[in-house]
Amino acid sequence: MLENTFKKKAEKLIVHFNQGSYLTVIREAKALLNKVPNNLFLLNLIGSCYQKTNNLNEAEIIFKKILAIDNKNISALNNLANVYKSLKNYSLAEENYKKSLNLNPNFVSALVNYGNLKYEVNNYNESIKLYQKALSINSDLPLANYNLGLVYQALGHFDKAKFHLEKISTTIPKMTTADKILSRFTEYKDGDPHIKIMETKLNTLDLNDVEKINLYFGLGKAFEDLKNYNKSFYYLKSGNNLKKKISNYQTEIDKKNFETLKEFFDKINFNKINTNEYNKKFIFIVGMPRSGTSLVEQILSSHSNVYGAGELSYLENLAQNEFFENNLLNINKLQKLNDISSLKTFGDNYFSLISKYNYSENFVTDKAPLNFRWVGLIKLILPNSKIIHCSRSPKDNCLSLYKNIFDENLDWSYNEDDLSNFYQYYLDLMKFWDKKIPNFIYNINYENLISNSESEIKNLLDFCNLGWEKNCMNFYENKRAIKTVSSSQARKNFYTSSISSYKNYEQFLSKLYTSLDKIW
Repeated sequence: MLENTFKKKAEKLIVHFNQGSYLTVIREAKALLNKVPNNLFLLNLIGSCYQKTNNLNEAEIIFKKILAIDNKNISALNNLANVYKSLKNYSLAEENYKKSLNLNPNFVSALVNYGNLKYEVNNYNESIKLYQKALSINSDLPLANYNLGLVYQALGHFDKAKFHLEKISTTIPKMTTADKILSRFTEYKDGDPHIKIMETKLNTLDLNDVEKINLYFGLGKAFEDLKNYNKSFYYLKSGNNLKKKISNYQTEIDKKNFETLKEFFDKINFNKINTNEYNKKFIFIVGMPRSGTSLVEQILSSHSNVYGAGELSYLENLAQNEFFENNLLNINKLQKLNDISSLKTFGDNYFSLISKYNYSENFVTDKAPLNFRWVGLIKLILPNSKIIHCSRSPKDNCLSLYKNIFDENLDWSYNEDDLSNFYQYYLDLMKFWDKKIPNFIYNINYENLISNSESEIKNLLDFCNLGWEKNCMNFYENKRAIKTVSSSQARKNFYTSSISSYKNYEQFLSKLYTSLDKIW
């Protein structure tokens, strides 16, 4: 009787878990633990809920408790590794994935998760091997196919990416993230079957908002390729409106945070900086997303002495963990930037993060565009860094943002008013940095880069203290991975078709364009 009761309650907990009711699961599973202490199923479920709610320290405690009871519990080892991966403790994550796979080499969850770790630290060959092994055990594994598609896309192997993403699109029609990614590198022609597939999904499937949004943006891209701008905008507007609806973005919060940044850093002493020396030189590429940052990183990383690390999250994570409270920058918490020991710790931690990547070059690029907010922070903790600020025609820049859906939290980009407001905050802050820290930032303009490529690249390399190399002009031959929305575009030689592309949507976005005219 007790066994049947437990089974029914366990089944109910799994239903709640699959519905995302993680707090309910934690509460009810803990109550059930009082009757069946140290039950490994319940402990694993609680730990997984803590993980889902980003309560990583509690999750770590639970999974360690399981392993203290059963050190061969492969699920707990895999879950603990996932926790360490989220905490950016890659060595401990790898150690626990290996333990899990040593116990069961065919444990597909650990294979896929370990592959995700290798992808995250830019070890693409190893990630491919792990995904392929998982697929050799079960060829229909959704995440293995999807993630392998992402790796191949990042590496520019678009035919291989298409194979795996189309498989997901067909076998799991509601996993529309596959359609979204496919649309990014597909150059659509009349009659492309993927257009019909996406339209059919929208019209026939019972989709949630996120699933619909992926298809709206995919179809927006497809009809833009066909130069059907009316239909393209219909889908783009539908996607943006729905994304705005489900987001909780408040422009007032960003406005306040930008004001706090200027208020604090206006009084900061930039002579009081981290004096620790590092054997690598850091180049930060910042600006509005879709302003040419991926192209600039591709050019720089084509140099023999530059490693392109991509978009790193350290500065954003540092800011969120150290300086924010309830989504607002806390000026009192920012005061720790007046402490030399804190500056040295932050700088050392950044260097430690960079050291996780396997590279030999002396220069490293960090291409997280929104790091433009943290220019002052960079100056304090890594004062010998180079800052490259990329800019582009505001109308083209904002249109490109409006046309895309991002994995990053860019909720301000899905509404005309929010977008123009954020662009204003960005302009004001960059003007502030230029005045406050003169000669620290190198400004490069996308349109100038396209029209005067060689001279602009020579000036860029000179600023970074890098000698001229012709490879930088042939950046489109660079085989490095590009994980951003620009994966296919940054692999092309210089082209002019994106310049003044805003005119194609002028009749639809007049409100946005009028606002930009006023602030530019």
